Amino acid sequence: MRIDLHCHTKKVKTGDAYTRNVTKDKFFQKVIEAEVKIIAITNHNQFDYLQYKEFKDVTEGYCDIWPGVELDIIGKADQKGNCKRGHLIVIANPKNVELFNTQVQELVNDEDVNTFQIGVKKVYETLGKCDCIYIPHFHKEPKLSDEDIQELGELLPDSSRLFKETSDYRSLGVFSNFDYSVIIGSDVQDWDKYEISKFADIRLPVQTFEQFCLLAKKDVQIIDTLLNQKRKKEIPVSPYKKVNFKLPFYEDINIIFGQKGTGKTEILESLKKYYIENGIAMESYKGNEKDSDFSKMLKVNDIIATPDKLQLDSMRQQFIDIYNWKEELPTSFEKYISWMETKDNNKNKGRMKITECVHIEEGVRDRKLESDYKYLKEFTESTFEKIDIEKYLDERERTILMLLLEKLCKNINDAKMQKWNSDKSIKLTNWSIDKIKAIADKCSDTISKPSSVGFYDFAMGRFKLFENVEEICSTFSVEDKVEKEYLGNLEEKGDIYIQTRYRMLTKESRTDEFKQGITVLRNCKLVIDGIKKAALAENISEEVSKFQEFYDDGIKDIGTFIGVSKETALENGEIYRPSNGERGILLMQKLLDSERDAYILDEPELGMGNSYITSNILPKLTDLAKRRKTVIIATHNANIAVGTLPYISILRTHENGVYKTYVGNPFYDELRNIDDETDTKNWTQESMHTLEGGKTAFYDRKDIYESGKQSD
Repeated sequence: MRIDLHCHTKKVKTGDAYTRNVTKDKFFQKVIEAEVKIIAITNHNQFDYLQYKEFKDVTEGYCDIWPGVELDIIGKADQKGNCKRGHLIVIANPKNVELFNTQVQELVNDEDVNTFQIGVKKVYETLGKCDCIYIPHFHKEPKLSDEDIQELGELLPDSSRLFKETSDYRSLGVFSNFDYSVIIGSDVQDWDKYEISKFADIRLPVQTFEQFCLLAKKDVQIIDTLLNQKRKKEIPVSPYKKVNFKLPFYEDINIIFGQKGTGKTEILESLKKYYIENGIAMESYKGNEKDSDFSKMLKVNDIIATPDKLQLDSMRQQFIDIYNWKEELPTSFEKYISWMETKDNNKNKGRMKITECVHIEEGVRDRKLESDYKYLKEFTESTFEKIDIEKYLDERERTILMLLLEKLCKNINDAKMQKWNSDKSIKLTNWSIDKIKAIADKCSDTISKPSSVGFYDFAMGRFKLFENVEEICSTFSVEDKVEKEYLGNLEEKGDIYIQTRYRMLTKESRTDEFKQGITVLRNCKLVIDGIKKAALAENISEEVSKFQEFYDDGIKDIGTFIGVSKETALENGEIYRPSNGERGILLMQKLLDSERDAYILDEPELGMGNSYITSNILPKLTDLAKRRKTVIIATHNANIAVGTLPYISILRTHENGVYKTYVGNPFYDELRNIDDETDTKNWTQESMHTLEGGKTAFYDRKDIYESGKQSD
């Protein structure tokens, strides 16, 4: 749930930008675009009651508006007598808006908003009766001094009403939940850009100001009420063999943390098994296996490189024709000599003129007709059936289309049948001539005139062989086909894609692109080239026999020569090989962008910087939680374990040979032993000890941040 407790709606001070002014209609539009559910109007040293009412009315039913003010505070004097100035936001219970309006007027007392300053004590004395929360600038200029914040805290009867505002998400992640109640607001400067401002997210969605305050106070009843709005499931887990118990997991973010070697990974493995066995869509990620997972993602073993990827025919018939090719030799002179020597041996045969007939020449094979028939058949029986033509054509147009398609089918089929009849007739006629001659020769002790010189068949055989080889060779020069799939985004590199390339065998091809050995393929290609070159040579049969060996070994169409590779590339197609850390980032982005019911992450932080985790991973995890996805993370990273404010935190410990499991959350600030309810731990202290290396280490980090020595 997104909230904004530092929102300006008008230019008040001289230094304020005019773009802080906003109309009620634009205010409502921008609030919807930003998906903000609670907004506190906190203009400088002023509260505009009429504008507050106007904005509250226009957003009613979508967003709750709280009355507030941002005050210039004059701090206590230091040793040199200098008083530090800072800003303090005060937000009142909306039920007390009229009283708050009166008290702000009394506090400011018509002073110039540009020069107005006041002390924290006076602020509390005047506005405290309005049931307020207080948010001083902290780690954000102009910030209140630690002394002034301490004074304000001592004045408040309930310390949970005091929050501190940081300037960015990084600081927010460091200070949250370690003795600091921190928050961030838009501090909007330009309402045209409001939706891209920084906002705070409340993990337990509240409906009222009172609920917000009770949540800040860690009120058990209100936390139970809010937690019960999300579904949870008891799932059996096993940290070790023969050790089984159930743990609760919400349709939200669930964290498992603790010392190494306490069975966290094993718990995740048992959860994966549970989801798989129950048919629940799940994705998983292991930070220490990102290299192997990334390599697997680029494997091409499961991709079948079909010729249609390159818009090619399989050339299967051409391969068969070459495999079955046999030399048709011309008729030898000896046969003509034998005919001349024996033709007068039998006068009866001499009267059979058919014995001197020659073959009718066969027609040239019409490959275009064959391919037209094949493609039309594929179109009408497969592709055309998938098109909903009623969606695009009216009844008259559909009728015309069907008539034209029927005519096209009939004409191509008629042409094919006519060619088939002609070819069969010629073959049958020539066969009959040869049979009659054979019978006559047998009965007359003579030799008939040869039916054909044979040179035509010899030449056509060579030409057909050359034609087949030429068609195959032409495929080796087709352009590569590249398919791009979005993978993720890397800072300074931009969008990264998985680039799948399909290409014919080339000099640059690699072994891993092919299922057949690349050396075998190169040798086969040389043989095919050799057949083409030897089309008019005497040794043609030798080259064909070499091809037949490759065919018998499984090279039966052009698809065998198509290589497939997968690589990561930039937007412009340039190959880019991500570093180890970048691989993890890209895998995590791909996983979190996938649509699943459950996500199981084991140390996702490995190889990632805290800044990236805070600005990129945490928002994605939070988004999944909002969509009621189950996210289970085993981590040693404070930004993830703490910054996500998990609905369930599971702590695994190992002391004196005894393993224990504690369950709790940051809202109760408690962890309870699942086997002993009297055995409890403080969530904040355990998080600090396990994830930050202890309180001292955490405060060392705090000092670094506050001194400004931490580089970006």
